[in-house]
Amino acid sequence: MTVSRSRREREGVGVQPLASAADRTGAPHAGGGARWLRYALPMGILLVLLVVGFFAYRAWSDEEESSSSGAPQLASAKTFEERFGLAVTLVAVTASGGIVDVRFKVLDVDKARGTLQDDKNMPVLNVEGSNITAMMRDTAIQDQDLQVGMVYYILYGNPQGMVKPGTPVSVAIGDLALEPIIAQ
Repeated sequence: MTVSRSRREREGVGVQPLASAADRTGAPHAGGGARWLRYALPMGILLVLLVVGFFAYRAWSDEEESSSSGAPQLASAKTFEERFGLAVTLVAVTASGGIVDVRFKVLDVDKARGTLQDDKNMPVLNVEGSNITAMMRDTAIQDQDLQVGMVYYILYGNPQGMVKPGTPVSVAIGDLALEPIIAQ
């Protein structure tokens, strides 16, 4: 009598091979101990590199953040004037609260020109921890023929009406900020 095999057995679907004696006893196959080491060692090295890289990145980004985004040092009007050759004479809210007008008087043409002609040194307003940049193009000031005693202006947008009359505003250039001036 011949026993016919089922279709599942012929195609190998759902059929599992018989376990060897080593599988039933739980003993490892010959060479099986080195097989996991072949994968674990590179994974371990990769993990160590990732951890070291993570901490190196954190240290670098903390250093970068503290050096580049640190608040400018507050300075008196005299220190600000001596360093930049400019005296801020007015900070006022105009255009129904949409613009902040900052006026400054040139005290030393060479210092003022050196400050205002460097794109990195355009004055920035600091209001309650937020920086407001000028809405005028940088060259609007650079194109001026600065003269001692003349008063010039820079216009700033007033996002969300941050500056209102009576708001303390600090004018910052580079790493130095003028002590706060009360906006009019």
